Amino acid sequence: MTDLGSYGTSAMLEHALPILEESHRILANNIANANTPNFTPTHVSFRESLQQALQGYSPSLSLTLTNSRHIPLGTTRPGLVIEPDVYGPGRNDGSTFDVDTEMVELEKNSSKFQLFSAILTKKYQQMRTVLTMP
Repeated sequence: MTDLGSYGTSAMLEHALPILEESHRILANNIANANTPNFTPTHVSFRESLQQALQGYSPSLSLTLTNSRHIPLGTTRPGLVIEPDVYGPGRNDGSTFDVDTEMVELEKNSSKFQLFSAILTKKYQQMRTVLTMP
């Protein structure tokens, strides 16, 4: 298992943002199914998903370029490690959904995304400044 500290900040942030984006979609799906009987919410294991993304693991996706001006596929979506919520409170309808837990997770995910985006933006601004210096 590779230590996450051995990767550069930019590489980690560039791989983390798509994971957080997918995590947000999954959390939104959980909230959308709040009243679905026997629904079990799922969550993205951020650390494991980031490790897999940094190690180059991703689902294979084959694309055919039909024109020489098409942009080839350079990166694919990260392979997410998705875990069912087995610790949620039980409800009479069999669902383990808890609105408070999901809203907290959604807020944490949004905060991470905003923070990581701001850091990455700052790093790119610094690179641009260095590259455009006379």
